[in-house]
Amino acid sequence: MEVIEQTSILEAVQNAFHESSDFKYKKYSIGEVILHLCYLDTMIDSEIIQTHILERVVSKDHSSRIITTILDSIDVHSLDECIQAILSGNVIVFNDHNKNQAKSYSAPSNNSDRSISETVSETITLGPHDSFVESLNINLTLIRKRLRTKELIIKNMTVGKKYPVTLCIIYLNDITPHSMIETIEQKIKTLESSGKVEPQRMIESVHIQNIIEEYPSSPFPQVMYTERPDRTVRHLLSGKPAIMLDNDPSALLFPYDIYGYFRAVDDYNFRWLFGTFFYCLRIFAFWVAVLLPSIYIAVTTYHSNILPVSIFYTLKLSIENVPLPPLIEAFSMIIILELLKEAALRLPNPIGATIGTVGAIVIGTAIVQTNLISNSMVVVIAVTAVASFSLPSKEMSVAARIMGIPLLVLASIFGFIGISLGLFMIFAHLSKIRAFSYRYVENPGFSEFVLIKNKKEKSS
Repeated sequence: MEVIEQTSILEAVQNAFHESSDFKYKKYSIGEVILHLCYLDTMIDSEIIQTHILERVVSKDHSSRIITTILDSIDVHSLDECIQAILSGNVIVFNDHNKNQAKSYSAPSNNSDRSISETVSETITLGPHDSFVESLNINLTLIRKRLRTKELIIKNMTVGKKYPVTLCIIYLNDITPHSMIETIEQKIKTLESSGKVEPQRMIESVHIQNIIEEYPSSPFPQVMYTERPDRTVRHLLSGKPAIMLDNDPSALLFPYDIYGYFRAVDDYNFRWLFGTFFYCLRIFAFWVAVLLPSIYIAVTTYHSNILPVSIFYTLKLSIENVPLPPLIEAFSMIIILELLKEAALRLPNPIGATIGTVGAIVIGTAIVQTNLISNSMVVVIAVTAVASFSLPSKEMSVAARIMGIPLLVLASIFGFIGISLGLFMIFAHLSKIRAFSYRYVENPGFSEFVLIKNKKEKSS
């Protein structure tokens, strides 16, 4: 931004913000020195200006310079620097003797940040109950309190020219590959020029995720979103970095393997036997969510002779009066289930819980009594939903339900052969996914339960 000739930076700043009602310009006289203050009152606490900058912070020395002893300050020499400092919530102070150079004072915001509370998206049963908030400084403090080491490196970056956003890359310098950090920095710097972000949009965490993931079109997530500092710290200790954006209460953990989406941080706080059990249970639940509806359709359509006689007659009795084929039944129940889930999620909590419970009972009873859907199909879809909802990661839960849809079609056409073909394509896709030389499917991760590792070391 160019300043018109013979126009001071102070006047240019006033012209730049003259239409904003929250822009404040104050003029104060302290002895022989006249100060010009510019700031946004929606970004800072106005009392700080009186108590720190005017009464306690500024003073006059023999060279007639304004110096500071309390608040952090930096010199700004251009109009762009002044505007960016004001937009960042700083106070710009001009000396009447030189209106083309100013000091930028960092002042606390007058908007109280959301207090640290328990996370809603990641339920905690055993372990720390704090979670990230929308303030980047508070989030970094939560990590610093857990990793009190000089090896913890926090690199701040600003992305976006029209709508700048502050983000930071967090890693442990002694165990994280530097080549990985350099690659990430290069990708972030070229984010806008890559065309993945529209010029009129502000850069968000999903844009960072898209440039980090090697296969962004894959249904399987490769970046973990978490609001828990303890999960973030455990990820950093494994020698992998994390990214956090200002005004975003989530950390992006990467590279992440598929087994990490089945592990809850609570597992490490249980005894190793219990943690391993719940971890294996979630892996089993994932495959139940993916395979159970397609196996049901294959059995009822082509392979009913593999069932015991008692189960066969029970199943036939359940579906004999249903006019719809099993594939249409399954799709109908999946759509109804997703609608109920979305309705319960979007409505206020008291109403959402009521709609979810009453809606499921009323709709489930009605469609069974009218013979539109069989009892057995309702049971299968209900078990599938429970299995998918038991996964700690919402992204992996959605991926499990999505991967089950093509298997439904293959099972209705080819039976078990179609399911085998679908599983082969899933495994081939999983084996191809890599991120920063890490394989997506490599180590089941049982060794991460520390007590198991110690037991093995002692026995050896």
